[in-house]
Amino acid sequence: WLVLWLDCDREGENIAYEVVDICAGANRNLNIWRARFSALIPREIHEAVQHLARPNKLFADAVDARQEIDLRIGASFTRFQTMLLKDAFVLDVSGEERNMVLSYGPCQFPTLGFIVERFWEIQAHEPEEFWTINCSHTSDEGTASFIWM
Repeated sequence: WLVLWLDCDREGENIAYEVVDICAGANRNLNIWRARFSALIPREIHEAVQHLARPNKLFADAVDARQEIDLRIGASFTRFQTMLLKDAFVLDVSGEERNMVLSYGPCQFPTLGFIVERFWEIQAHEPEEFWTINCSHTSDEGTASFIWM
């Protein structure tokens, strides 16, 4: 038996099939199952082991297709925008540095969106007054300062 305990999403399913390919190469008689769980808590683990399912090849294939599309679009659009925009910006570079690539990838836009959103939050920040408590006690033995952590 081989029971696969990987992330319960399409990427986990894709990794599961990579494991299946390697393990089935060593033992063609494996009985292959997949545990599906959302959290590493006893209830979820017990539920997963009591309801094992077969790995879903369609989910794994969907990840392979998306990766292939991302690669092809990324390579094509990177070349397109590099060629189109290579002379559109004035850059203080010379020689080999002038051959820069303007990279594109489907994951870059959402990531850039997170960065821009955080930048706008920082720019829009308006400081507010706040209070702190400073506490100390002085005796014949000296002064003890109490600090809030």
